[in-house]
Amino acid sequence: MTTPFTVSLTWRYLVEYARRPINLVLLGVVPLVFVTLTADTIAEFARILGGQASLGQLEAVTAGWASAFLAGVAGFFHVSGSRQADRRLAATDSSPTRVVLARLASSLALAGVAVAGSLLALALRTDIVDVGRTVTATVMFALIYLGLGTAVGALVRSEVNGSLVIVFVWMFDVFLGPAMGPSDSWITRVFPSHFPTLVMLDASTGHAGPLSDLGAAAVWTLGGLVLAFGVLVLTTGHRRTSRRAPESTWGRTRVASRFAWREYRRNVALWVLLVGLPFFFISLSIAITPDQPTPVALTERGQDTIAIVSMIDVHGAIMVPITVAFLAGLAGLFVVLGSLEADRRLVVAGYRTAEVLAARLGVILLAAVLVSAVSLGVTSFSFQPRSWVAFALATLAVALTYAMLGVLIGPIVGRLGGL
Repeated sequence: MTTPFTVSLTWRYLVEYARRPINLVLLGVVPLVFVTLTADTIAEFARILGGQASLGQLEAVTAGWASAFLAGVAGFFHVSGSRQADRRLAATDSSPTRVVLARLASSLALAGVAVAGSLLALALRTDIVDVGRTVTATVMFALIYLGLGTAVGALVRSEVNGSLVIVFVWMFDVFLGPAMGPSDSWITRVFPSHFPTLVMLDASTGHAGPLSDLGAAAVWTLGGLVLAFGVLVLTTGHRRTSRRAPESTWGRTRVASRFAWREYRRNVALWVLLVGLPFFFISLSIAITPDQPTPVALTERGQDTIAIVSMIDVHGAIMVPITVAFLAGLAGLFVVLGSLEADRRLVVAGYRTAEVLAARLGVILLAAVLVSAVSLGVTSFSFQPRSWVAFALATLAVALTYAMLGVLIGPIVGRLGGL
């Protein structure tokens, strides 16, 4: 009785996921773009930062990164979007374990599609030298992040916070991992994909001790799945004023802005991420980067030149726009989507669209300015641009650009598609 029920429920979960075409498109498009179109740029970036991996090895690692990202966000939204339904189903069936097994089985199927798409994109780009090693490591990438995404989806109620956690764990993993440059820092060894990356690169480091890199990667993989199962079982069970609107346009805009700010001010985790992650991401990336000169190709006034600069300066300059782009884009995406239904009710109640939009854009603008200011402040301790004014304005421009992209894309393709 248990097996037919679990199989049937697994199939229904997959059908539910496939009802949104954007979900299926992402599983095919993200690996194609990430692995096929960006491998050269990633390889150049890794070379500047002192990475010793060859282009072929880095191409293989991009397949692992793509499968990890897709499996993580798919697992998160697959669980987060159906948490209440799963609890009601578990209460009706009196067996949370069977519901959890079905949810994990459907998540594993999605991870399998992500792995297949990533490996196919890699095969289209280049010949895979070591098929067994590449396939094994890519599967490990996906399963580790599937466990992470599933656990976060079960524990974190806010889709803003949960998706930010996954994205920034992945960012730390990619930009501070062994593929991007030499580092013996113990901090980088606790990143989820550190050991699968070493397996993919066929780099023997001794970081895992007697387990070996492959053994440590297997422990991470099994641990991620066990964590996901345990958290889902624990969380899949039984659980537990009106005001007269102002008449003037300015008054309504002011009230909408105040309540928009109050709503997101209460989301402490969001502000901790917006302030804390730039600090840790930029400062840690600079801290683990060796202070060595490296050649960088530049174009100034139409002339191509080669400049010899410190690797720390490269990291200090490039990590700021990367950080503010991710954070501001996600803030724009989730501020709009998180309040979409409430904003519609406000319009029905008499608010003008421009008034509601002005309130939301005010919160997004504040988030973009805050992220830019924190990022610039952190990088100022170790990096001095030629012109602080130009660098600050460019950083703010990046933040606002990606914030508006989040605003525009979110209502069209939804949270998962926007992310």
